Amino acid sequence: MKAIWSAKGYVLTGIISYAIFVVLTAPLEFLWPKIEPKLGPLPVQIDAITGTIWQGQVHLSAAQIGQVSATWDIKISDLFFGQLSAQITATGDELKLNGRISTDGEQVNITDTEAFMSSRYLQPLLRQGRASLDGDFELTAFNSRLSISDKQVYSAEGRLVFSGGDVSFPIDGKKISAKLPILVGTISKPSDNVDLQIIDTEGNSIGSGYIQPDGWAGLVIRRRLLDLLGQKWPADVGEDAIIFEVSQKIL
Repeated sequence: MKAIWSAKGYVLTGIISYAIFVVLTAPLEFLWPKIEPKLGPLPVQIDAITGTIWQGQVHLSAAQIGQVSATWDIKISDLFFGQLSAQITATGDELKLNGRISTDGEQVNITDTEAFMSSRYLQPLLRQGRASLDGDFELTAFNSRLSISDKQVYSAEGRLVFSGGDVSFPIDGKKISAKLPILVGTISKPSDNVDLQIIDTEGNSIGSGYIQPDGWAGLVIRRRLLDLLGQKWPADVGEDAIIFEVSQKIL
């Protein structure tokens, strides 16, 4: 009896490990119909979900980005330390993302993330200023830390490169069309907002963007951009003067 009693810890560990194994390997086609009603309204529509909690794939639809296919691979060893860590890959129409997401229930950490996005996803924002843009954006070395409880961004950093492409916008009532060169953006969070500083390949400031905690995003462009495009601004203003500004709620 004494031997059995001393082995109770191993038995309990075995039971817990087996329970975790069963949950992680159970088919999501069976689990999802039981989980979904308890989640409440979701910001996306789940079209199909396969695999297991450990390794799975989901096909979803969202108003802003259309249909997306995503896969995940959970690092099981982190579960024993109270953390959930997964490698995430998502693909859509001219849209890709690959990175690692981890959480301890209070915070979410996004690390070593790369993404690719067509500029067409910015068209709703640009249309407010009667502007258009062609080209692609590539995000590299992106890291961020977010709070789950108050939905705040604690930190953000990364590099964003625009491939260059055709652009059009109004100047003094006239539509100007030109071709943008390669632009480089640096993501940071110096205060409450997540900021994006945009420069050309020579390090000159072209504009900036931001995302506020309330989900509003904005973009400003400086007169220096017109010099790159071979255009003239009708007013006599300095190179750093703001000539275009737009904002929209995106989150």
